[in-house]
Amino acid sequence: MSEATSIKKVNYFENLDATRFLGFFHVFLAHCFFTANTQIANSVAFNIATKNVRSGFLGLDYFFVLSSFLLTWLALSEIKKTRKFHPGLFLVRRGLRLWPLYLLLVLATYGFVSLSGDAFSISELPPIRVFLLFYSNIWMSLHGQNFLFLLVFFWSIAAEEQFYLFWAFVMQFLSKYLPAVILVMIAVSLVFRWYYLENEPFLFFNTISYLGDFAIGAGIAYLAFSKPQFINFFQEIPSWLIGGIYLILLILTVGYFRWFMSPIMVVTEKLIFCSFFAFVILEQNYAKNSLFKLGKFKKISYLGQLSLGLYCYHGIVLTFLMPWLKIHGFAESNFQVFLINPLLILGLTILISVISYELFEKHVHGLRRKFYPKTSSKTSGV
Repeated sequence: MSEATSIKKVNYFENLDATRFLGFFHVFLAHCFFTANTQIANSVAFNIATKNVRSGFLGLDYFFVLSSFLLTWLALSEIKKTRKFHPGLFLVRRGLRLWPLYLLLVLATYGFVSLSGDAFSISELPPIRVFLLFYSNIWMSLHGQNFLFLLVFFWSIAAEEQFYLFWAFVMQFLSKYLPAVILVMIAVSLVFRWYYLENEPFLFFNTISYLGDFAIGAGIAYLAFSKPQFINFFQEIPSWLIGGIYLILLILTVGYFRWFMSPIMVVTEKLIFCSFFAFVILEQNYAKNSLFKLGKFKKISYLGQLSLGLYCYHGIVLTFLMPWLKIHGFAESNFQVFLINPLLILGLTILISVISYELFEKHVHGLRRKFYPKTSSKTSGV
Protein backbone atom coordinates (compact mmCIF):
# COMPACT_ATOMS: atom_id res chain seq x y z
CA MET A 1 0.00 0.00 0.00
CA SER A 2 1.43 3.38 -0.99
CA GLU A 3 1.86 6.20 1.53
CA ALA A 4 -0.83 8.28 -0.22
CA THR A 5 -3.31 5.39 -0.12
CA SER A 6 -2.52 4.75 3.53
CA ILE A 7 -3.03 8.39 4.47
CA LYS A 8 -6.30 8.56 2.59
CA LYS A 9 -7.61 5.50 4.39
CA VAL A 10 -6.71 6.95 7.79
CA ASN A 11 -8.35 10.25 6.91
CA TYR A 12 -11.61 8.78 5.68
CA PHE A 13 -14.22 7.79 8.26
CA GLU A 14 -16.72 5.75 6.29
CA ASN A 15 -19.37 5.58 9.00
CA LEU A 16 -19.76 9.34 9.39
CA ASP A 17 -21.33 10.28 6.05
CA ALA A 18 -24.64 8.72 7.06
CA THR A 19 -24.66 10.70 10.29
CA ARG A 20 -24.71 13.88 8.22
CA PHE A 21 -28.05 12.86 6.75
CA LEU A 22 -29.41 12.03 10.20
CA GLY A 23 -28.31 15.47 11.39
CA PHE A 24 -30.06 17.10 8.44
CA PHE A 25 -33.17 14.99 9.02
CA HIS A 26 -33.51 16.33 12.55
CA VAL A 27 -33.35 19.88 11.19
CA PHE A 28 -35.89 18.89 8.53
CA LEU A 29 -38.33 17.60 11.15
CA ALA A 30 -38.17 21.00 12.80
CA HIS A 31 -39.64 22.67 9.71
CA CYS A 32 -41.81 20.21 7.77
CA PHE A 33 -45.06 20.32 9.78
CA PHE A 34 -47.54 23.07 8.94
CA THR A 35 -51.30 23.38 8.58
CA ALA A 36 -54.09 25.73 7.57
CA ASN A 37 -56.56 23.89 9.80
CA THR A 38 -56.98 25.62 13.17
CA GLN A 39 -58.26 22.40 14.78
CA ILE A 40 -55.06 20.57 13.83
CA ALA A 41 -52.96 23.59 14.78
CA ASN A 42 -54.42 23.44 18.30
CA SER A 43 -54.07 19.66 18.64
CA VAL A 44 -51.67 17.91 21.01
CA ALA A 45 -49.97 16.05 18.14
CA PHE A 46 -49.23 19.24 16.19
CA ASN A 47 -48.00 20.96 19.32
CA ILE A 48 -45.56 18.11 19.99
CA ALA A 49 -44.40 18.05 16.36
CA THR A 50 -43.78 21.77 16.07
CA LYS A 51 -42.06 22.00 19.45
CA ASN A 52 -39.25 20.22 17.66
CA VAL A 53 -38.49 23.57 16.01
CA ARG A 54 -36.22 24.50 18.90
CA SER A 55 -34.66 21.07 19.38
CA GLY A 56 -34.00 21.09 15.64
CA PHE A 57 -30.94 23.15 16.51
CA LEU A 58 -29.44 19.90 17.82
CA GLY A 59 -28.94 18.78 14.22
CA LEU A 60 -26.80 21.86 13.63
CA ASP A 61 -24.92 21.24 16.87
CA TYR A 62 -24.02 17.81 15.53
CA PHE A 63 -22.80 19.31 12.24
CA PHE A 64 -20.58 21.75 14.14
CA VAL A 65 -19.03 18.97 16.25
CA LEU A 66 -18.50 16.74 13.23
CA SER A 67 -17.03 19.52 11.10
CA SER A 68 -14.60 20.53 13.82
CA PHE A 69 -13.55 16.92 14.42
CA LEU A 70 -12.81 16.24 10.76
CA LEU A 71 -11.04 19.53 10.10
CA THR A 72 -8.90 19.29 13.23
CA TRP A 73 -7.96 15.70 12.42
CA LEU A 74 -6.95 16.72 8.91
CA ALA A 75 -4.97 19.71 10.20
CA LEU A 76 -3.09 17.56 12.71
CA SER A 77 -2.39 15.00 10.00
CA GLU A 78 -1.08 17.77 7.75
CA ILE A 79 1.22 19.08 10.48
CA LYS A 80 2.53 15.58 11.14
CA LYS A 81 3.29 14.89 7.47
CA THR A 82 4.56 18.29 6.35
CA ARG A 83 5.74 19.72 9.70
CA LYS A 84 3.52 22.78 9.21
CA PHE A 85 -0.06 23.87 8.67
CA HIS A 86 -1.03 25.68 5.46
CA PRO A 87 -3.86 28.11 6.33
CA GLY A 88 -4.22 29.42 2.78
CA LEU A 89 -4.77 25.94 1.35
CA PHE A 90 -7.12 25.14 4.23
CA LEU A 91 -9.31 28.18 3.52
CA VAL A 92 -9.35 27.54 -0.24
CA ARG A 93 -10.50 23.95 0.35
CA ARG A 94 -13.25 25.13 2.67
CA GLY A 95 -14.27 27.75 0.13
CA LEU A 96 -14.55 25.16 -2.63
CA ARG A 97 -16.70 23.01 -0.34
CA LEU A 98 -19.24 25.67 0.62
CA TRP A 99 -18.99 28.78 -1.52
CA PRO A 100 -20.11 27.59 -4.98
CA LEU A 101 -23.57 26.38 -3.96
CA TYR A 102 -23.97 29.02 -1.26
CA LEU A 103 -23.06 31.95 -3.52
CA LEU A 104 -25.11 30.56 -6.41
CA LEU A 105 -28.22 30.42 -4.23
CA VAL A 106 -27.63 33.82 -2.60
CA LEU A 107 -27.10 35.58 -5.94
CA ALA A 108 -29.99 33.73 -7.57
CA THR A 109 -32.31 34.65 -4.70
CA TYR A 110 -31.44 38.34 -4.77
CA GLY A 111 -31.73 38.34 -8.56
CA PHE A 112 -35.14 36.67 -8.39
CA VAL A 113 -36.41 39.09 -5.74
CA SER A 114 -35.22 42.12 -7.69
CA LEU A 115 -37.08 40.91 -10.78
CA SER A 116 -40.18 39.21 -9.34
CA GLY A 117 -40.29 39.96 -5.64
CA ASP A 118 -43.35 42.19 -5.87
CA ALA A 119 -45.36 39.49 -7.63
CA PHE A 120 -44.70 37.11 -4.74
CA SER A 121 -45.11 39.75 -2.01
CA ILE A 122 -41.57 39.16 -0.78
CA SER A 123 -40.60 41.62 1.91
CA GLU A 124 -37.37 43.59 2.00
CA LEU A 125 -34.21 41.49 2.36
CA PRO A 126 -31.10 42.23 4.41
CA PRO A 127 -28.30 43.98 2.51
CA ILE A 128 -26.66 41.42 0.23
CA ARG A 129 -23.28 42.09 1.84
CA VAL A 130 -24.65 40.38 4.97
CA PHE A 131 -24.50 37.09 3.07
CA LEU A 132 -21.54 37.76 0.80
CA LEU A 133 -19.34 38.61 3.80
CA PHE A 134 -20.71 35.75 5.91
CA TYR A 135 -22.09 37.61 8.90
CA SER A 136 -25.80 36.88 8.47
CA ASN A 137 -25.89 35.17 11.88
CA ILE A 138 -24.61 38.33 13.57
CA TRP A 139 -27.05 40.48 11.59
CA MET A 140 -29.95 38.20 12.56
CA SER A 141 -29.03 38.29 16.24
CA LEU A 142 -29.34 42.09 16.07
CA HIS A 143 -32.16 42.59 13.55
CA GLY A 144 -34.21 39.39 13.63
CA GLN A 145 -35.13 36.83 10.99
CA ASN A 146 -38.29 38.29 9.51
CA PHE A 147 -37.30 37.96 5.87
CA LEU A 148 -37.36 35.37 3.10
CA PHE A 149 -37.38 31.98 4.82
CA LEU A 150 -34.89 30.25 2.52
CA LEU A 151 -32.17 32.78 3.36
CA VAL A 152 -32.60 32.35 7.10
CA PHE A 153 -30.98 28.92 6.89
CA PHE A 154 -27.70 30.43 5.76
CA TRP A 155 -26.88 31.77 9.23
CA SER A 156 -25.21 28.46 10.13
CA ILE A 157 -22.98 28.63 7.04
CA ALA A 158 -21.86 32.08 8.20
CA ALA A 159 -21.05 30.64 11.63
CA GLU A 160 -19.03 27.86 9.99
CA GLU A 161 -17.07 30.35 7.89
CA GLN A 162 -16.28 32.44 10.96
CA PHE A 163 -15.02 29.32 12.70
CA TYR A 164 -12.84 28.40 9.71
CA LEU A 165 -11.05 31.75 9.89
CA PHE A 166 -10.56 31.39 13.62
CA TRP A 167 -9.39 27.78 13.33
CA ALA A 168 -6.91 28.58 10.56
CA PHE A 169 -5.33 31.09 12.95
CA VAL A 170 -5.34 28.59 15.84
CA MET A 171 -3.77 25.76 13.84
CA GLN A 172 -1.17 28.10 12.38
CA PHE A 173 -0.02 29.77 15.59
CA LEU A 174 -1.47 27.90 18.58
CA SER A 175 -1.51 24.22 17.59
CA LYS A 176 1.02 23.40 20.33
CA TYR A 177 -1.45 24.74 22.88
CA LEU A 178 -4.54 23.08 21.45
CA PRO A 179 -5.83 21.52 24.72
CA ALA A 180 -5.68 24.91 26.43
CA VAL A 181 -7.37 26.64 23.49
CA ILE A 182 -10.16 24.05 23.57
CA LEU A 183 -10.78 24.53 27.29
CA VAL A 184 -10.86 28.31 26.88
CA MET A 185 -13.37 27.97 24.01
CA ILE A 186 -15.70 25.88 26.19
CA ALA A 187 -15.40 28.34 29.08
CA VAL A 188 -16.03 31.37 26.85
CA SER A 189 -19.07 29.71 25.31
CA LEU A 190 -20.58 28.91 28.73
CA VAL A 191 -19.97 32.44 30.03
CA PHE A 192 -21.46 33.93 26.85
CA ARG A 193 -24.57 31.74 27.09
CA TRP A 194 -25.04 32.69 30.75
CA TYR A 195 -24.60 36.40 30.06
CA TYR A 196 -27.09 36.34 27.17
CA LEU A 197 -29.48 33.89 28.80
CA GLU A 198 -32.44 36.22 28.27
CA ASN A 199 -31.41 37.15 24.72
CA GLU A 200 -32.56 34.24 22.54
CA PRO A 201 -31.30 35.67 19.23
CA PHE A 202 -27.76 35.83 20.62
CA LEU A 203 -28.07 32.34 22.07
CA PHE A 204 -29.32 30.90 18.80
CA PHE A 205 -27.31 32.75 16.16
CA ASN A 206 -24.06 34.09 17.59
CA THR A 207 -21.01 31.96 16.80
CA ILE A 208 -19.59 32.42 20.29
CA SER A 209 -22.60 30.53 21.63
CA TYR A 210 -21.41 27.53 19.59
CA LEU A 211 -17.70 27.70 20.46
CA GLY A 212 -18.22 24.76 22.82
CA ASP A 213 -19.57 22.66 19.94
CA PHE A 214 -16.48 23.33 17.86
CA ALA A 215 -14.22 22.82 20.89
CA ILE A 216 -15.63 19.39 21.65
CA GLY A 217 -15.16 18.26 18.05
CA ALA A 218 -11.60 19.56 18.07
CA GLY A 219 -10.96 17.98 21.46
CA ILE A 220 -11.90 14.46 20.45
CA ALA A 221 -9.89 14.84 17.23
CA TYR A 222 -6.84 15.84 19.27
CA LEU A 223 -7.27 12.94 21.69
CA ALA A 224 -7.96 10.37 18.96
CA PHE A 225 -5.01 11.58 16.90
CA SER A 226 -2.39 11.88 19.63
CA LYS A 227 -3.47 9.50 22.41
CA PRO A 228 -3.57 5.82 21.30
CA GLN A 229 -4.99 4.80 24.68
CA PHE A 230 -8.00 7.01 23.98
CA ILE A 231 -8.82 5.07 20.82
CA ASN A 232 -8.14 1.79 22.62
CA PHE A 233 -10.71 2.72 25.25
CA PHE A 234 -13.42 3.24 22.63
CA GLN A 235 -12.46 0.11 20.75
CA GLU A 236 -13.27 -2.03 23.78
CA ILE A 237 -16.53 -0.43 24.94
CA PRO A 238 -19.10 -3.23 25.40
CA SER A 239 -22.24 -3.23 23.30
CA TRP A 240 -24.54 -2.94 26.32
CA LEU A 241 -22.87 0.33 27.33
CA ILE A 242 -23.06 1.66 23.78
CA GLY A 243 -26.76 0.85 23.66
CA GLY A 244 -27.32 2.48 27.05
CA ILE A 245 -25.62 5.73 25.98
CA TYR A 246 -27.67 5.89 22.77
CA LEU A 247 -30.82 5.28 24.82
CA ILE A 248 -29.95 8.19 27.15
CA LEU A 249 -29.35 10.43 24.12
CA LEU A 250 -32.76 9.44 22.73
CA ILE A 251 -34.47 10.14 26.06
CA LEU A 252 -32.79 13.54 26.37
CA THR A 253 -33.78 14.46 22.81
CA VAL A 254 -37.41 13.35 23.15
CA GLY A 255 -37.68 14.99 26.57
CA TYR A 256 -35.85 18.13 25.52
CA PHE A 257 -38.66 20.45 26.62
CA ARG A 258 -38.91 18.75 29.98
CA TRP A 259 -35.23 18.67 30.90
CA PHE A 260 -33.69 21.77 29.31
CA MET A 261 -35.85 24.68 30.40
CA SER A 262 -34.10 25.90 33.57
CA PRO A 263 -31.39 28.58 33.23
CA ILE A 264 -28.52 26.23 34.10
CA MET A 265 -29.73 23.63 31.60
CA VAL A 266 -30.13 26.22 28.84
CA VAL A 267 -26.56 27.35 29.45
CA THR A 268 -25.13 23.81 29.46
CA GLU A 269 -27.42 22.07 26.96
CA LYS A 270 -24.94 22.30 24.10
CA LEU A 271 -22.10 20.98 26.23
CA ILE A 272 -24.28 18.04 27.26
CA PHE A 273 -25.62 17.14 23.84
CA CYS A 274 -22.31 17.72 22.07
CA SER A 275 -20.63 15.33 24.48
CA PHE A 276 -23.10 12.69 23.34
CA PHE A 277 -22.49 13.66 19.70
CA ALA A 278 -18.77 13.24 20.31
CA PHE A 279 -19.50 9.75 21.59
CA VAL A 280 -21.46 8.96 18.40
CA ILE A 281 -18.49 10.02 16.26
CA LEU A 282 -15.95 8.06 18.29
CA GLU A 283 -18.14 4.99 18.64
CA GLN A 284 -18.88 4.85 14.92
CA ASN A 285 -15.20 5.29 14.08
CA TYR A 286 -13.52 2.99 16.56
CA ALA A 287 -15.83 0.71 18.58
CA LYS A 288 -15.49 -3.01 17.84
CA ASN A 289 -18.79 -3.87 19.54
CA SER A 290 -21.07 -1.36 17.82
CA LEU A 291 -24.73 -2.25 17.59
CA PHE A 292 -24.54 -1.07 13.97
CA LYS A 293 -22.14 0.73 11.66
CA LEU A 294 -23.88 3.39 9.60
CA GLY A 295 -21.37 3.01 6.77
CA LYS A 296 -23.16 -0.21 5.80
CA PHE A 297 -26.20 1.84 4.75
CA LYS A 298 -24.82 3.03 1.42
CA LYS A 299 -27.87 5.00 0.29
CA ILE A 300 -28.01 6.94 3.54
CA SER A 301 -24.25 7.53 3.31
CA TYR A 302 -24.75 8.90 -0.20
CA LEU A 303 -27.47 11.22 1.06
CA GLY A 304 -25.06 12.34 3.76
CA GLN A 305 -22.69 13.52 1.04
CA LEU A 306 -25.53 15.75 -0.14
CA SER A 307 -26.03 17.31 3.30
CA LEU A 308 -25.14 20.85 2.25
CA GLY A 309 -27.56 20.73 -0.67
CA LEU A 310 -30.27 19.08 1.43
CA TYR A 311 -29.92 21.79 4.05
CA CYS A 312 -30.03 24.67 1.55
CA TYR A 313 -32.63 23.29 -0.85
CA HIS A 314 -35.12 22.20 1.80
CA GLY A 315 -35.40 25.88 2.73
CA ILE A 316 -36.19 26.75 -0.89
CA VAL A 317 -38.77 23.96 -1.19
CA LEU A 318 -40.44 25.02 2.04
CA THR A 319 -40.45 28.69 1.06
CA PHE A 320 -42.35 28.16 -2.17
CA LEU A 321 -44.19 24.85 -1.71
CA MET A 322 -45.62 25.42 1.76
CA PRO A 323 -47.76 28.47 0.81
CA TRP A 324 -48.96 26.70 -2.35
CA LEU A 325 -50.04 23.63 -0.38
CA LYS A 326 -51.90 25.79 2.12
CA ILE A 327 -53.69 27.83 -0.54
CA HIS A 328 -54.77 24.74 -2.49
CA GLY A 329 -56.11 22.86 0.52
CA PHE A 330 -53.30 20.34 0.97
CA ALA A 331 -52.74 21.12 4.65
CA GLU A 332 -56.21 20.46 6.02
CA SER A 333 -56.10 16.83 7.24
CA ASN A 334 -53.88 14.91 9.62
CA PHE A 335 -52.91 12.59 6.77
CA GLN A 336 -51.66 15.53 4.73
CA VAL A 337 -50.01 17.39 7.60
CA PHE A 338 -48.17 14.53 9.25
CA LEU A 339 -47.39 12.22 6.31
CA ILE A 340 -48.03 13.38 2.75
CA ASN A 341 -46.61 16.90 2.91
CA PRO A 342 -43.42 15.97 4.82
CA LEU A 343 -42.75 13.13 2.37
CA LEU A 344 -43.43 15.42 -0.59
CA ILE A 345 -41.07 18.09 0.74
CA LEU A 346 -38.36 15.58 1.59
CA GLY A 347 -38.65 13.79 -1.76
CA LEU A 348 -38.47 17.02 -3.76
CA THR A 349 -35.54 18.24 -1.65
CA ILE A 350 -33.62 15.02 -2.25
CA LEU A 351 -34.35 15.12 -5.99
CA ILE A 352 -33.09 18.69 -6.36
CA SER A 353 -30.07 17.96 -4.17
CA VAL A 354 -29.07 14.89 -6.19
CA ILE A 355 -29.28 16.83 -9.45
CA SER A 356 -27.32 19.73 -7.99
CA TYR A 357 -24.65 17.43 -6.54
CA GLU A 358 -24.16 15.27 -9.62
CA LEU A 359 -24.22 18.08 -12.19
CA PHE A 360 -22.52 20.87 -10.25
CA GLU A 361 -21.25 20.44 -6.70
CA LYS A 362 -19.33 17.18 -7.15
CA HIS A 363 -17.27 18.60 -9.99
CA VAL A 364 -16.36 21.73 -8.06
CA HIS A 365 -15.52 19.73 -4.95
CA GLY A 366 -13.08 17.70 -7.02
CA LEU A 367 -10.95 20.80 -7.44
CA ARG A 368 -10.04 20.62 -3.76
CA ARG A 369 -7.52 17.87 -4.43
CA LYS A 370 -5.34 20.51 -6.09
CA PHE A 371 -5.05 22.40 -2.82
CA TYR A 372 -3.58 19.82 -0.47
CA PRO A 373 0.09 19.76 0.51
CA LYS A 374 1.89 17.25 -1.68
CA THR A 375 2.62 14.82 1.13
CA SER A 376 -0.85 15.08 2.61
CA SER A 377 -4.18 13.78 1.33
CA LYS A 378 -7.79 14.76 1.39
CA THR A 379 -10.35 13.80 3.97
CA SER A 380 -13.39 12.55 2.12
CA GLY A 381 -16.54 14.58 2.58
CA VAL A 382 -14.95 17.36 4.62
